[in-house]
Amino acid sequence: MKNVKSLGSIMVVAILAMALLGPSLAMGENTALCKADEESKCSSPISHIHYVANDLEILTSTMNYKCDVLLLATVGELGAPQVLEGEFTYTNCNNGCSREIVNGPAILYFLKTGHEKAEVVGEESEIRSLCSGINCVYSLEGLIGDVKGPLLSTANNGEYVYWGQELTKVSGLFCPTIAKLDAKFEPLSSTYISS
Repeated sequence: MKNVKSLGSIMVVAILAMALLGPSLAMGENTALCKADEESKCSSPISHIHYVANDLEILTSTMNYKCDVLLLATVGELGAPQVLEGEFTYTNCNNGCSREIVNGPAILYFLKTGHEKAEVVGEESEIRSLCSGINCVYSLEGLIGDVKGPLLSTANNGEYVYWGQELTKVSGLFCPTIAKLDAKFEPLSSTYISS
């Protein structure tokens, strides 16, 4: 009887931990980025994808600046979540700033949450931000964005967006401790969210 009570207590703790620590990734569906709108299983999966973001904006307490961004990524197998692995290239930054990926590749997890909807979560990739001689490194880990396919998006090919997502400071003297990201990434070709 004592063993049954102990086992019951352990199961309750495990269920609570799963609910608190990872509801999004634990509850999502198999995810596929697909070339066509398909009701059932994706028969035309995307293996490589290009996303662009014009005027990605970094908001800090000392200054704000914008850059254009290109993400070239390899799309993993159907999964829950589906993994994208790639490189960000930053150009046309204003206010004397530049950005570059430090320890790539960037890893993004796409997890379908509904019809033509998904959540994108960033992982440990770090971005160096250099503005007026101040060298700061921020992590993309924990960023959560909203993904929409072309059927729901205001953009022709779909989108994923980050609004007010806080970057984690990794290193740098005189760097703002709080930096937020506003960005709208659009794929260069139609990208449907399927399973």
